[in-house]
Amino acid sequence: MIEVKGTLYGTTVSGGANNKGTVFSITTSGALQVLYSFKGRPDGEGPDAPLLAVGGKLYGTTFGGGANKKGTVFSITTSGTENVLFSFGADDGNDPSGGLIDVGGALYGTTQQGGDHTDCQHPGRDGCGTVFALSL
Repeated sequence: MIEVKGTLYGTTVSGGANNKGTVFSITTSGALQVLYSFKGRPDGEGPDAPLLAVGGKLYGTTFGGGANKKGTVFSITTSGTENVLFSFGADDGNDPSGGLIDVGGALYGTTQQGGDHTDCQHPGRDGCGTVFALSL
């Protein structure tokens, strides 16, 4: 979870209105609110990495779903407006599950699969993963 102005924000990998995961807020006094329920396509499913707060928005990844069913990078406001920033495909990586970091106005993260197959030591997989950068 992450704290922003006294409120905690986090994700659930499943559950919500579509059983594809949620982004939620909870106050320190225990008031819980589901801000967003993922649908799978096109917005992603299975957000299991910590959220990152940058410039008044929260950023995160989904392990699956999105336009290519390979995961997404998303932003969400603290009031619950979600926006898909990127949908992964096999060549640029898939299954992002680590957290994001902000370096100079760009989000950096990793994927578990996808990318170049040349040096991959996992036959039958969809590549060995990528490191990606996404400008804000």
